[in-house]
Amino acid sequence: MSLFGNLGQSQQQQPQGGLFGSTNQPQQQQPTLGGSLFGGLGGSQQQQQQQQQQQQQQQQQQQQQQSQQPQQQTSSLFGRPPPNQQQPQQPQQPGGSFFGASQAGSTWGVRPLPKLGQGGKESWPYGSDMASRGPEKSIPDQMTTLAEKWSPNHPNCAFTNYFYNQVHPDQVPYYGPSADEDRHKWEAALARKPGPGSIPVLGRGFGAIAERLSIQSRSATALQARLHEINDALVALMQKHELEVSVRTQEARRRHGVLAQRTLALATKVQVLRNRGYAMEAPEEQLKLKLAELERLAFDPALTGTQEEIWARMSAVRARATRLQADVAKMARGNEEKEEAPEGIDEEIMIKLEKALKNCDAHIDQLKKELELLTKDFNAWLGLPEEDKDKDKKEEDKGK
Repeated sequence: MSLFGNLGQSQQQQPQGGLFGSTNQPQQQQPTLGGSLFGGLGGSQQQQQQQQQQQQQQQQQQQQQQSQQPQQQTSSLFGRPPPNQQQPQQPQQPGGSFFGASQAGSTWGVRPLPKLGQGGKESWPYGSDMASRGPEKSIPDQMTTLAEKWSPNHPNCAFTNYFYNQVHPDQVPYYGPSADEDRHKWEAALARKPGPGSIPVLGRGFGAIAERLSIQSRSATALQARLHEINDALVALMQKHELEVSVRTQEARRRHGVLAQRTLALATKVQVLRNRGYAMEAPEEQLKLKLAELERLAFDPALTGTQEEIWARMSAVRARATRLQADVAKMARGNEEKEEAPEGIDEEIMIKLEKALKNCDAHIDQLKKELELLTKDFNAWLGLPEEDKDKDKKEEDKGK
């Protein structure tokens, strides 16, 4: 068959060599039905019947040859048949290629696929792995299986995982798998729970993961808002304590000190009246009991510890005052020695000396203030009235 469709011409094919080798047996080519460039048929009905008869005869001959002699399966590197094996003649189908090339043989020596319906011992050329797997599913069945694997609402979904929710450990026995879950998988997930209060929850698909992340994000936001509320409440409580509670506590302490002084003064007067022999009434007896209770509280060991602490502070103040007096005396002696010296005193030394004296005066004033506070606390602890305090102060001034 040529490019322009010559009809009814029979060609005898000469032995030709392929790219890597050629068959040693010449192939006899049957008369073919030529076609034009667009595949027009030029034969008659009689030629088609003759061609069908020839095809049937060739198939019968091939079956006889296969039953009589075993086929030798030897081939070259690129699938060329052995030289001693005669290739069966195959009729050329109606129609032709674009360039009029013969379809009887392959130029590159590629092994053709076996025809359907032919008997013999020829096996599948690509191996027997697919045959051992059994019958494959049809394409609609495979698409249905794939859709079931991807669908999160189907029980056969492949994207499944068990997450864990935290509940009270006493409520764990009341939870169980849902109707569309596998009970064995749920029990296996329950056996792998991280804590006593964890229960497994099945998540299917990426939508379940996104929903769980959204719930966790909302829960974290709510917890953060709650923490901010707690922080604001603590700040308000601290401000209230500083502005109200601490002030009231100081006021209560001051009133307690005043009442303690009045009670001690009253106890003194009651003791005087008792020594004079006057009879006391029932309210006075009750007052006596209260005073006895106050006396017991006054001689409490805790007050003794406070007294010892005050005495220790006073001793420390006195020792510090003694050291300062010694330093002042030493500096005074040094100044006298420098004045007696024939040479004049340097201005820098005078400035340092003046600065040291000022520091000593400041320390002495501070010690005086601390001594006054300690004396006041001590008098308050003893319960001395104000007049006695003034007398003690005058005596101290005279002693100084």
